[in-house]
Amino acid sequence: MQPIVQPQNIESKNTPLGLPPRPNVKPRIDPNQIPSPVQIQEKDETLYEQPEYYYGTCGTDALPLASTNFRSLDQGNSNPRYMRLTLNTVPQTNELIRDTGFPFGVVVQPLASKHLDDMEVPRVPLMSEHAEPTRCSRCKGYLNPWCKFTDAGKKFVCNLCEFENVVPEDQFCPIDMNGRRMDTEHRPELMFGSVEFDVPKDYWNGVEPKPLHQLFAIDVSRYAVQSGMLSVVCQAIKQLLAEDGFPVGMKVGVLTYDSSVHFYNLQAGLEQATMMVVSDIDDVFVPISNGLFVDPQESRSVIEGLMDQLPVLYQDTTIQNAAFSSAIQSALIAMKSTGGKVSIMHTSLPSIGPGILKNRDDPKLHATEREKGLLAPQGTFYPQLGSECVQSGVSVDCWFFPPANTYIDVASTGILSAMTGGDIHYFPNFQPERQGPQVSHDLIHAIRREQGYRAALRLRCSNGLTVSDHYGNFSMNNATDIELAGLNSDTSIGIELKHDGKLGSVVYFQCAVLYTTAQGQRRVRVHNLSASVGYVAQPVFKAADLDTSMNFLIKRAVTESAKKSINDISNELDTFCTKILMSYRKFCAADATPAQLILPESFKVLPLLISSFKKSAVLRKDTTVSFDMRAYVMRKMKNLSVPDTIKWLYPRCIRLDLWLQQQQGETKPRAPLERLSYDRFSMSGIYWIESHEDIYLWIGQHASSDLVQKIFGVSDIHQINPNMSQLPVLDNPINAQLRVIYSIATDNKPYLPQFNVIRHGLDLEIELSKVLIEDESFNQMSYVDYLCMIHKQIQTEV
Repeated sequence: MQPIVQPQNIESKNTPLGLPPRPNVKPRIDPNQIPSPVQIQEKDETLYEQPEYYYGTCGTDALPLASTNFRSLDQGNSNPRYMRLTLNTVPQTNELIRDTGFPFGVVVQPLASKHLDDMEVPRVPLMSEHAEPTRCSRCKGYLNPWCKFTDAGKKFVCNLCEFENVVPEDQFCPIDMNGRRMDTEHRPELMFGSVEFDVPKDYWNGVEPKPLHQLFAIDVSRYAVQSGMLSVVCQAIKQLLAEDGFPVGMKVGVLTYDSSVHFYNLQAGLEQATMMVVSDIDDVFVPISNGLFVDPQESRSVIEGLMDQLPVLYQDTTIQNAAFSSAIQSALIAMKSTGGKVSIMHTSLPSIGPGILKNRDDPKLHATEREKGLLAPQGTFYPQLGSECVQSGVSVDCWFFPPANTYIDVASTGILSAMTGGDIHYFPNFQPERQGPQVSHDLIHAIRREQGYRAALRLRCSNGLTVSDHYGNFSMNNATDIELAGLNSDTSIGIELKHDGKLGSVVYFQCAVLYTTAQGQRRVRVHNLSASVGYVAQPVFKAADLDTSMNFLIKRAVTESAKKSINDISNELDTFCTKILMSYRKFCAADATPAQLILPESFKVLPLLISSFKKSAVLRKDTTVSFDMRAYVMRKMKNLSVPDTIKWLYPRCIRLDLWLQQQQGETKPRAPLERLSYDRFSMSGIYWIESHEDIYLWIGQHASSDLVQKIFGVSDIHQINPNMSQLPVLDNPINAQLRVIYSIATDNKPYLPQFNVIRHGLDLEIELSKVLIEDESFNQMSYVDYLCMIHKQIQTEV
C-alpha cells in the first residue's frame, strides 16, 4: 500500500535550456515517495549478475524483467526471450479478464538473440528422407515435453487439444513406470521448450529452399549523391565485405536507379562490374540472367570496385527524381523464383514511374480527427505491391533519406516493409558526420543478424483459449497464419487471446514458425510454454508481467490508430490505467481507505509507463513531429521487442561521475541508476542517459575537470566538441570504461542510438527533455501530476 505523502524539502531547479521556465510549484506528492522502475531494475539486475544464477524456465522463480540481461535454463518451457505472456497466471474465465482490465496475450520473438551463456536452440534431424516431425493429427501441434505417452508408448495425448494420437511405428519407444519414453534424453523435442525441426519436401510449398538472396537497391539521384547517402552506403557494404560479414551461402546483388534502373553483372573474374540500363520504368524487366546475384567473397573485388565507382560515376548527375516502385518491381522480378530481401535506399516522394504519390502533407491536420487518414497508405498500389512481395517471399527494408522538411509519405511507401516483415529506417536531413555511423551500424546489423525468409507463424493454445487478433508487421490471408516474407532476430509479434471454454489447472501455448534459414535450410522452429490457471484476482495480479503488457498494449494501440484518433487512444490509456488500479483495490485491497494510493506490486509503475507512452512521438501533440516521423515511429514500435520497448519508455540514466570515481577502488560497484527528472541532475555531475533512439552524455557546469579530461581529452567543458557522433578513444581506464558502457548499449541493436554531448548551460536541452519522462513536457502532465489524476479518478469511483 502506498499512502500519499506530503512533499518535504523540494528545491526549485533550473529549466532545460531552450524550454520556457517551469513554475516553482510544490508537487502534491513527494517525488521521492512514488514508485520508480530504477529500484525494481537494480534489484533484478543484481540477482542475475551472479555468475552461477540462471532462470529455470520451469522453476518457481519470478520471471526476470525484460530489461535484465539474464541467463536462462530451458527445462521444458521456452526461454522468455522467445515468448512472454502478459499474464503468467492465466485467469480461468473471461469474466476475470473483464473485471481486472488486464490485456491478455503473448508476445513472441521466434529468432530472438540469446545470452552468450544460454544453449543454442537444439535441432531435430529427420529420421529418414520422407519422415516428418511428429504432430497431433487433430490440431497439428508438434510433439513437445508436455505431451503424455500412454498404452505402453504406442500413443500420445496432445497437451494442446487433448486428442490421443497413435505414435508412428518407426518412432515407437517403450515408456518407463512414470510414462516417460526410454529415449527421452536423445529426443530434444521431449526435453526442451524450444527446438528446431528439419522438415521434408512436403513443407517446401513448391519452392526449393536456397540461401538468402540479398539485393541492395540504391537511389543515385542528385540529392542521394549530394547528401552523402550514396557514399555512406557504399562504404558500409565495403565494410561488410572486409569483415566477412555476409552469412555463409548468402547471394548478393546490386542495382541503382534514378529515372531508369541500372543492373550490374558482378561475376567473379570480371575486371569490373558491367552495367545494363532499363529505361522503361513503367514496364521493367531484368536484363541479366547470370551475375546479378553472386557469392560476396568470390566476387569481392568486383563488388568493392563497384562501391568505389558509384559515387564517382554519379557525382555530377542532374537527375532529381528516382523511380522507387520500379526499383522494387525489378527486385521482385529478380527474386520471384527464389525469394529474398531487398534493402532500398531512397530520398524523395515517388513522382515518376508507377505508384506516383501526391504530397498530402498538411500541418493544419496535426492532432486532428483527419490525421489518422495520413497515417494510412494512399490508394491500393503499394499494398498490392506488398502482397506480391509476400507471395514471392521477398521482404523489403526501406531506408529513407529525405531532405530537411520534405514529405516522403512513409505511410504509403513504408507499407512494403510493414507487410513483408521488413524494417524501416528514417534519416531526414541526412548528415554523414552525425548519422553516417548509424547507417553503417544498422545496415551491418540487418545483414549479420539471424534471419530467414518465406515464413509462416501460428500460435496454438489449450482447449478453452483461442487467438482473437495479431499485432505487428506482417500479412495474413486467413485467420490463423501470419505470413512473413522476411523473419529475423528482431521480429516481434503480439497475439491477443480470449476464452472460448473452461480451463483446467494448467494451460499450454505453442508457437510454430516454418521458414527458410539464411543458409537455405527449410525448418520449423517451435517454442512451448505452460502456465498455471488462477481462479481469483490476487494470483493473477501477482504474476502479471508489466513489461510484456506494455509492449502488447503499444502494438495494439498503434494498430488501432488506423481507426481511432490520437486523442481517443490517449483517453483510452487513462481509462485502462484507472481500471486496473481500481480493480486491484476492489479485489485485493478492499479494506484500504480512499485516501490511500493502492498500487499492485507487479504493476506499480504502470502510471509512469502510460504517461511516458503518451509523451512519445506516437501520441504527443507536437507540430515538430511530422506525419512521416509519426508513421515511422508507429511502424517501428509495432515490431519492437519487449526489452527495447522498456528502454524506449524508461531510458537508463547513470550518474557517471560518482560511479567512475568509485571504480578506482578495489571494489567494483555496479552503475547506479538515476530517475529521469531534470530536478535530479546535479550541476557537478556527469550523466549517461541511454534511450532507444539516443544516448545523451550530460556534463554539469561544475563537473570535475579531471574527469572531463579523462573522458574527452580536454579539461574545460567549453572545449568539448558538442557535435561529436562517437566517444573519443583515449588511453586511460575512465575512457575505456565509458566505451564499454557504450558498447553494451549498442551491440546487437537494430537501431544505433545517436550519440549526443550536452554541456549544461551551453547547449540546448530540448531534445534531452523528451527522455526526462517524469517531468512535464508537451503539455502532458508530470509523473506526479498524472499519478494524482489517476488517484482522483479512482477516488471518484470508490
